Amino acid sequence: MLLMSGMAACAREPTDPSKSDLTGFWQSFGRDLYVSDVSMEIHQTEPGRFIGKWRAIGKVDNSCPVGKFCLDSSILEGRNEVSQVIVHLFGAGDFVGEQTSTNQLKGAIRSNNQNFHLIFTRK
Repeated sequence: MLLMSGMAACAREPTDPSKSDLTGFWQSFGRDLYVSDVSMEIHQTEPGRFIGKWRAIGKVDNSCPVGKFCLDSSILEGRNEVSQVIVHLFGAGDFVGEQTSTNQLKGAIRSNNQNFHLIFTRK
């Protein structure tokens, strides 16, 4: 019994920082309400924490005139935890998902009471 309780004490908590490093350029060709082709440049600052920039085609506030090409961008910050990845894309919403492989993130951004499912691939 003592051995089992000692093993449980060593298990990592779901909100502990992940051991993986998300530094790099991530691209999704999915859609988030008024923007598409979302990309993220992520720089991990410490285990489980990162900052960066995001870019997308369109405007998050739908201000792109019909027939015009528009780009939107801002900063991002996030957490890479044992159980999930959370990215706050300033102005566009929060991506909540998981790292399904070394170079893939799967999840959703919630915008205007809708979930937009995205898959990001590290380039």
